[in-house]
Amino acid sequence: MLTRVYIDNYKCFVNFEYRPARRQLILGANGSGKSSLLDALLTVRQFVIRGDKAEDLFVAASRTRWLPDQPRQTFEIEAQVGESCFVYRLAIEALGDPALPRVIEETVQCDQKPVFEFVNGEVRLYNDQFQHKVTYPFDPHQSALATIRARPENQTLMRFVGWFGGLLCFRINPFSMGTRAEKEDLFPRVDLANFASWYRHWSQSDPNVTARYIESLRQVLDGFGVFALKVWAEPVRLLIAEFDRSGGERLRFGFAELSEGQRCLACLYAILHFVLAQGGTVILDEPDNFVALREIQPWLMACEDAVDEGSGQILVISHHPEILNQWAVDAGVVFRRDGVGSVRAEKFQGDPAIGLTPAELVARGWNGE
Repeated sequence: MLTRVYIDNYKCFVNFEYRPARRQLILGANGSGKSSLLDALLTVRQFVIRGDKAEDLFVAASRTRWLPDQPRQTFEIEAQVGESCFVYRLAIEALGDPALPRVIEETVQCDQKPVFEFVNGEVRLYNDQFQHKVTYPFDPHQSALATIRARPENQTLMRFVGWFGGLLCFRINPFSMGTRAEKEDLFPRVDLANFASWYRHWSQSDPNVTARYIESLRQVLDGFGVFALKVWAEPVRLLIAEFDRSGGERLRFGFAELSEGQRCLACLYAILHFVLAQGGTVILDEPDNFVALREIQPWLMACEDAVDEGSGQILVISHHPEILNQWAVDAGVVFRRDGVGSVRAEKFQGDPAIGLTPAELVARGWNGE
């Protein structure tokens, strides 16, 4: 699970440190940095897992506006993976003319011992006994970690890379989703625009998990029967939702024909079964958009059960009253800023003696948000 995040000189974050719980509600006023946290994690993940170029991710506009003379950005991600504590550190600095972002330092430590180092253009690789084995030069404009492939002697490092690949950030946008599944996608996009292709992957790779997912949808979508993948033109499939009417008639709809709320519910329960229940870390930005109050509560309870019974982790950014009342007291953290200054994270403070729910406290501004 994600245990610590440190960010310096990225948007509104200056020397920012945050230690998330296994189940966390993140709240705060508009502009307090909630969505920027997701942006930072998503950016670093794309750098390491997808291998995107530094110049495409760490643009000048991403640096803190009131630090114009500070070209270095620093990120640290700490995770507990099994019995081991991993720390990933990335320092990016804009150098040259024109100034382009480049890696100054990219390292991974396991229990305070190095397993990977990329410093000043030189990569140093270590084996599972933490012995230095290989040194070679590398392009500082991209992640060297992104190029490492699994070998018998680097399983410790690859455990961290595997965990990082399972850290998924979401801003669900039902308007971006279509019916066509062009191929099987291992990873979902942040907006789940490729939901059909992601579902296609899971339906082929793990029918048992997919069956549990379908059963969950039957409980929350009236009349829902099953998702079917219909051949269109090889290799394209169409994701079809089948519904049963009273009298035994079955109606079929392309996924894009479902309502925005139905598509969002399908995505929320997919995240629950395909990521959270598999031990992944999930960060969701406003998952309650398009979803009714009576629909979000069963999903929240299912997420709690998945976290309590497994090794998954969920961080939710939301002001939804139901989520506030259910999670704020024991799992809430508030992001605060003084004006347009830097962000700090504080535990949510409620006062049971007042007799107001967390949602009512937030609505009145009595929690200091």
